[in-house]
Amino acid sequence: MSQAKNRMRRTVEEILDPGPRNVDALWEHFDARCAYCGKGLSRERREGHVDHADPDGGNDLGNLVLACGSCNGDEKREEPWHGFLRRKTPDDALFAEREGRIRAWLDQHPRPSTEDSPEIAHVREELEGMIEQFAVKCAELKRLVSQRDSAP
Repeated sequence: MSQAKNRMRRTVEEILDPGPRNVDALWEHFDARCAYCGKGLSRERREGHVDHADPDGGNDLGNLVLACGSCNGDEKREEPWHGFLRRKTPDDALFAEREGRIRAWLDQHPRPSTEDSPEIAHVREELEGMIEQFAVKCAELKRLVSQRDSAP
């Protein structure tokens, strides 16, 4: 259920805050390397991922960095970038280099203000209610199917 709810929420967020159409500059700035661990990445093999520096910061270029699959998915999760980078990079000189590269990228791409209008906020609230109702109905359906399948 939570996967379906998350997928629906991501769909709503993609409508409100679509990601950039072109991330070439991101690949170039980070020299096709993970911003966190420095691993070389290949676009052709789809090794690189665009990671959210701040989990709640939106999809604009000013909140995105290049990351390998391990850092992007398995290790960082929803952790803010700075704490993750510090944990990932104990060497102070390497940490400073990677931190500087990330900060330079974020500074070059200031994040726009995205304040919702009252109408947008209302529709978002309605959609959130629908998502929660969907979860309730799915749980009900699972219970009924379980009863059906366990009947003699």
